[in-house]
Amino acid sequence: MSLSAEVAAMAGTQAPIAVGVKDLVTDLAAVRMAAAEAAATGRPLHVVRAFTWPLELPPGGDGEEREQAERIVADAAAQAREWHRDLVVAPEVIDGDTIEVLLRAAARASMLVIGSDDPEGPADPTASVSFQVSARAAGPVLCVRGTGTPDGPVVVGVDGSPDAQVGLATAVEEARRREAPLVVLHAEGAACAETHAAADLTVEHRQVEGPAGRALIAASADAQLVVVGAQGDRPTPLGPVTQAVLRRADCPVLVARRRHAAAQALIAAPHRPARLGSSRA
Repeated sequence: MSLSAEVAAMAGTQAPIAVGVKDLVTDLAAVRMAAAEAAATGRPLHVVRAFTWPLELPPGGDGEEREQAERIVADAAAQAREWHRDLVVAPEVIDGDTIEVLLRAAARASMLVIGSDDPEGPADPTASVSFQVSARAAGPVLCVRGTGTPDGPVVVGVDGSPDAQVGLATAVEEARRREAPLVVLHAEGAACAETHAAADLTVEHRQVEGPAGRALIAASADAQLVVVGAQGDRPTPLGPVTQAVLRRADCPVLVARRRHAAAQALIAAPHRPARLGSSRA
């Protein structure tokens, strides 16, 4: 069985946790968190690296770049197995644009884990891999940034929108799984969110004034995870709050999304997906 077939078989039985890796210097934290998620949920780990062949190969360098990419994913897989001995890991280098490759991996996965772009840039979200993948993915995307506070709460913001409902439901699940308290930030003027499904959790409600993004970023300083919701039945541009949190949060950020029908189309799509700009909403 080929590696691609093996990964497809994994997705057919139990969807893996996928992690995008460029190199271990920048993405070791993402690999660590993805491996921990896979071990905690009993899922396999799919380590993915996109590869684009250079237009011109240097003399004597035939295939060298590809071999380096293969070494990177192999090293990442070995590191994941060292952390979690019983973890099933499938490393894979896939030809194609980074965003396209990660979107396809996300379509087959229960969650995609990626490293965050530089916090000070790029200013244009169309140039940001984490923004583009978070906006277009068929399922949840965990952007690893900052160190977080391991025993801190799970934080979520609500404003009465459908997106916020998705975020709240996911935050409740994450807090329960992590055995962590839940902090719910209510945007100014928003009704108090229903948290009856979290009766077994320690829940703190906070009414915030001013920009919601600023409040979530401030709360992230003492949190282990911030959850933001993205509902939609199709990829949509990220709003300013989500963009701000992805750029400035001091802990990992989970962009929660209900898996939609576009997932299977994304797996089969032969073309490169268009990039999205920022939302004015």
